[in-house]
Amino acid sequence: MKEPSSQTPPVPWWTAGILLGLVQVLAIGLASSLDVSSQLVIADAKTLEHVAPEYAENHPLISDKEYNKFGYGSWLGIGLVLGAFFAALHLRMWKVRATSAWWRRNHNDPVLLRLIAGFCGGLCAMLGAGLACGGVIGQFIGGWAQLSLSAVPFTVAVFGSGMLVAYLIYPKTLAKDGRGQ
Repeated sequence: MKEPSSQTPPVPWWTAGILLGLVQVLAIGLASSLDVSSQLVIADAKTLEHVAPEYAENHPLISDKEYNKFGYGSWLGIGLVLGAFFAALHLRMWKVRATSAWWRRNHNDPVLLRLIAGFCGGLCAMLGAGLACGGVIGQFIGGWAQLSLSAVPFTVAVFGSGMLVAYLIYPKTLAKDGRGQ
C-alpha cells in the first residue's frame, strides 16, 4: 500500500513561530504573559479536588483561589495541541513513530533505549527548571517578549548546550537522501 503524499504547509515553520511570538507580545500588552506551566498546576488541583477533596481543601497552595480557575494559558495549550494535531492530519504528515531517522542511524533503532534517553532528558530539564526557580518555556517566551536582559545569556546557554548534546547523541548525520553519510 502506498503512503499518501503530504501537502506543502500553508506557511513556513519560522512564520508560524513569529506569529506565536506575536501572540505572546499581544497577551503581555493586554493582560500578562501566557503562563502555561501554572495551568498544569491548576489542572492537577482540579483533579485532586475530585480524587482527594480533604487534601485539596487543607493544602496551602491548592486551596488558594488563584489555583482554582483556568486561565487563557490553558486554552492556549489546548489550542496548540489540537491545532498541531489537525494540521498534521490535514497535511497528511501524522503517523505514530517511536524513533526518528536520526536515532535509527546512530543507535540501530532500540526503542527502549530511545524511551529511556527521552525520560532522562525530560528529568534533566525538570531538575534544571526547578534549580532555576522557573521554567524554560517561560524564560524563552516571556523573557524575550518582555525584552528581559536575562533571556539573552539563557538562550545562548540553552541553544549551545542543546547543540553539544545533539552532537554527542547524534554524531552520524543524515545525507539528503535520508540514508546517512
